[in-house]
Amino acid sequence: MEFLASANQGRNSIWHYVGGIAVLIFLFILGGLPLLFDAHSRFPELEFDLENPAFIEAYGSTRLLVGELLSFLFACIGFVLYLRYAHKRPLRSIFTAAPSFRWQRFWGFGLLLFIAVGLLSFLEVWISGGLAAVQWNFKPHIFWPLFFFSLLLIPFQAGIEELVFRVYALQGLYLRTKSAWLSIVLSAAMFAIMHISNPEISELGPGLLLYYFMAGLFLALLAVQDDGLELALAFHIFNNLFGAFVVSSDWQAFHTEALFIDHRGPGSLFVQVTTGFFIFAGLYLALSKKFNWKPLKSLR
Repeated sequence: MEFLASANQGRNSIWHYVGGIAVLIFLFILGGLPLLFDAHSRFPELEFDLENPAFIEAYGSTRLLVGELLSFLFACIGFVLYLRYAHKRPLRSIFTAAPSFRWQRFWGFGLLLFIAVGLLSFLEVWISGGLAAVQWNFKPHIFWPLFFFSLLLIPFQAGIEELVFRVYALQGLYLRTKSAWLSIVLSAAMFAIMHISNPEISELGPGLLLYYFMAGLFLALLAVQDDGLELALAFHIFNNLFGAFVVSSDWQAFHTEALFIDHRGPGSLFVQVTTGFFIFAGLYLALSKKFNWKPLKSLR
């Protein structure tokens, strides 16, 4: 659990953490201003509503995605600098307890996951008889900018979430509680609460927060058991890339002109949560066996 205790390598007063939260809020607000100003200058007659189909169509889904992700870019870069120079954390220790960032782990798991998600998504649509509701949507003049900006910006979006919840929250809680499980569970709960405003919640209800809690738990366990963010970052980034430019829908967080548009509804809450549980559990067991992790009961 060397990564979990990495916060000991820097300054850790409560005021450093209060300052970090303040910096995050400031950076997200600052990063959101270009989208706000651009939208009001180009479409002053339209109500600024990121979930309104009329606003999305008028503004442009790719331009809107870039505008939304700019705040994550500002926050990610600024927060790494805050951790490095305010908390005095060695740069490597922010991301991994290994001697260097394990790129082979990141790319290997990420690409395998991307392919697996694609195959499983196709099988699910085929088995459920939903092929007619999935539209091929390749428009070169729209897709290639979407592809480029997704590759450029989504790593920062996933990166800041991992830094906040699997570094700042998880390690900060462990520093004070000395309990790995309490830190993992609390950081997972924070991760779930952060997603409460997602459009998926309004479609399926607050019970979907259980899915996000399981996701937070899974990602925290990856970071703790593997002593680094490589696997958690790979899962988060490649999963979000798939949702941005491969398959999109009308009810999910990313409203994009992806290769495929799934016009089916969200289905049932039970199916979403149950599917999530088996995916997270299956991936954890496979990775645990692959990397020979310690049993969960060894976490204290």
